[in-house]
Amino acid sequence: MRYIFLILCSALLLISCKEDVKNEGRNYSFYHWSTNFKPTDKTDQLIKHGGTFKEYVRFFDLVIDQNVDKVYPVATVQFEENTRFLATEIVPVIYIRNEVFLHKDGNGNNIQKLALNTADKIKRIQNKHLTGQVAVREIQIDCDWTDSTRDSFFMFLKSLKNQMPGYSISSTLRLHQVKYKDRTGVPPVDKVVLMAYNVGNLGSVEETNSILSNEITAQYLEELDEYPLPFDVALPLFEWGVLYRDGKLKGLLRDLTPGLLESAFAKAEKENSYTATSDSYVNGIFIYKGDHVRVETITKDKLEELAAMIKEAAPSNRDYQTIYYHINTSLTSKFSYDDLSSFAK
Repeated sequence: MRYIFLILCSALLLISCKEDVKNEGRNYSFYHWSTNFKPTDKTDQLIKHGGTFKEYVRFFDLVIDQNVDKVYPVATVQFEENTRFLATEIVPVIYIRNEVFLHKDGNGNNIQKLALNTADKIKRIQNKHLTGQVAVREIQIDCDWTDSTRDSFFMFLKSLKNQMPGYSISSTLRLHQVKYKDRTGVPPVDKVVLMAYNVGNLGSVEETNSILSNEITAQYLEELDEYPLPFDVALPLFEWGVLYRDGKLKGLLRDLTPGLLESAFAKAEKENSYTATSDSYVNGIFIYKGDHVRVETITKDKLEELAAMIKEAAPSNRDYQTIYYHINTSLTSKFSYDDLSSFAK
């Protein structure tokens, strides 16, 4: 009997190990993009079921203040006093407008000063709110650099690395920067995060969905297996309304509920398109009668297809993490934890 008992225990242990192997790599993380870091039961559950207990938190943006013609940080994250953290690791994310690296403050000899100021602000936020509560091992820079800003941006990354020894530095990567890496360059970072969304023409009123187009994305994934840096992948988990006036882009309407749509707009002929029936305010934005709104969202089928395309295009011997953008959207409620796990690598 003892012999049989030992066999059964070994079998159960083997099954458990196989299950762990099966689930390995199916975990996922989230971006936190709201200015207010305010965990809720819902976001805690998302972090818990994600399994990585890692959260990518937007700390602040760097933009040009036109009034004083200087580069300044804006939209700094606000932590409540005695904030509770379910995540055990937080990655500060700094969003930098591309034009910053065309400005005098983000060019030439001023780049080192910009990197120093950026590092100092990151450390101040970290020391005030995170030290002793969560680990910070990585700093991520989000910038859609171009040919004209590449050299300045890459110099900034090198300077930031020098200012923050001991930290891993990562940057975001767009699909065109994968396909045309010889022209756009490879950033001097430890790893990149491929942003697999926002691939359409947001400015075009004829666009159907600028967030996700798997037909367009497929054209840029052929070179993914040859990308020389380790990479993770960010998948879209958000929706918005794209506002046009006289055929020109006027802005984005976020948190656009069905009730708000019905109160201010009438269904237009094109799919997911609406026309304003009167002058009104929608989420603080003034809408004129006749304005056009296209509602863009993410469906399970399209997201599943996108995730499968990336898994197929990625090298078979290279593992990556999946990060969903973002945790502060109601769209997370439309996907089950099993869905999010199945889309992950």
